Amino acid sequence: MKIRASFKNWEKEKKKEWIKNANFWIKIIRENLDPFRLMVTNKAILNSIPKGKKLKILDAGCGEGYLCRLIAKRGHLVYGIDFCEELIKAAQKLEKEEPLGIKYYLGDFRKTNFPSSFFDLIISHHTLNEIPNPEKAIKEFWRILKNKGKVVCLFLHPCFDFLPSDLKNEDFAFSYFQKRKIEKGPYFVGGILSPVPYFYLHLPLSSWLKLFQKNGFLIARIDEPRPSFKLLKKNKWWKENFNKPRFILIEAEKH
Repeated sequence: MKIRASFKNWEKEKKKEWIKNANFWIKIIRENLDPFRLMVTNKAILNSIPKGKKLKILDAGCGEGYLCRLIAKRGHLVYGIDFCEELIKAAQKLEKEEPLGIKYYLGDFRKTNFPSSFFDLIISHHTLNEIPNPEKAIKEFWRILKNKGKVVCLFLHPCFDFLPSDLKNEDFAFSYFQKRKIEKGPYFVGGILSPVPYFYLHLPLSSWLKLFQKNGFLIARIDEPRPSFKLLKKNKWWKENFNKPRFILIEAEKH
């Protein structure tokens, strides 16, 4: 792991990362090889969607569309947007083969062409911390959400992005409260190594919450999705791979 203060070439490097890792993620997701998604994060997102009403929902950073498909099967009208052409093409191809009424767009969720007050709900699953300027996305979410509409964001828990032992010459508290670029090695999922490494944004938890509040959102709920205690106690893989809180979910309402 490397922790950097520089954000130079972020956009270019991130696009390259996702292009090179696209086929890896398509395989991982479509062959159900990611235990974290299967047992923890998908459930957390789906449980955040209100029942009993057909909603217009945007998956911001939809990838190859797996969450869009799960949500559409529950009867909602679903839109997906992602900047990675390879992933959007894969999503559109599957939509043609197995139609669910999902509309996919190649684009940047920080600046969309959707009308104002268009969506009832926006979900962002491991995407808000993939960009260097999440406030732009949050402003756009506020614009395209209906009044009282909600955004549900799930990403890596910022309180555990790094430990004091990960730092060499910097004070831990000083580093934690700064904006940082966290660089990791390749993903290792389902016994498969991704073609290239990945990186993401670190902000302290208080900064994430302030970004929503200063841009017209009311924090409705904060959760820390986890596997069951039974898995954590008895399953060796989960003991080793969920040895700290890994995820945070922020649900915010436009008001």
